[in-house]
Formats: sequence, C-alpha cells, structure tokens
Amino acid sequence: MATQYTAGLSAGQVLTAATMNSIGAAWETWTPALTASTTNPTLGTGSSQTGQYGRINKIVIGNGAISFGTAGVAAGSGLYFFSIPVTAQAAGPVCGSWFAYDASTGAIRVGTLGLDSTTRMVLQYEGSYMSNGAPWTWAASDLIRVAFYYQAA
Repeated sequence: MATQYTAGLSAGQVLTAATMNSIGAAWETWTPALTASTTNPTLGTGSSQTGQYGRINKIVIGNGAISFGTAGVAAGSGLYFFSIPVTAQAAGPVCGSWFAYDASTGAIRVGTLGLDSTTRMVLQYEGSYMSNGAPWTWAASDLIRVAFYYQAA
C-alpha cells in the first residue's frame, strides 16, 4: 500500500498552505472478494469486483462493488462476507452500509455492515444476514455495493 502522506515534513518545519495542499494521495484501488461461510459464490463470466479506499492515520474509508456476471453464476452456500482492504483493529463494530440490486426482479435492499473479523464484513438487514438465498437467490447481473469506515490495526 502506498502511503497517504506525501508532504515530507521534518521536525520544526513551518506548515504552509502549499504544504497542506500536498498532504494526501489519490484513492488506493483494491479488489474486494465475496466469500461465504460454506461454499464461496461463483461470480461468473463478465463479473466485476472494484474498490477504492483512503487512509488517514488509522481511519480507513472506502467503497466497493461486486457485480455478478451474465453466465456461469452460482450462489454458493452460507452467509456472505465482503473483504476489506486493510486489516481492522477489532471485530464487532458497525462500519458502514450496503446496497443490493436483484437484476431479475428489480428489487433493491439496503442494510448495515459489521466487522465480522479483522479481515471481512458481514452484511446485515432487518434482523437477518445476507446469504446465498437472502435477501434473494443471487444470480446473473445482481449487484452489491458497500461504503465503509473503520479503524485499522
């Protein structure tokens, strides 16, 4: 991972507006993974997995999207998990939200993200968890988007 701080300040240096403008870097890219507790889903032909994040000290902020392909899709089995780009400090906290789209029916569902472990998020909604059959059976062209924030290890 590239550093998010590029100003190169040294001890005792006067902080100027020009230096402040050089702090930070562009979003980092990352490829999110969708896994399951029993059998991982197969995203299929034409699928996509995209993500970007930024880090300020230990705070990680980002978003990601996973789109199932148009052929060769298999929902897998068990609860679904969405990977994170940087190891988290601890499991447990609510860390964002998600949006899902069922291409075959036009249904939309939203929910919250929780850190299931220090390496992944679980997707929750209405007292349930996203799985291979919930909120629907995942199939061709379905989509999951996430927006998150958490403390890095």
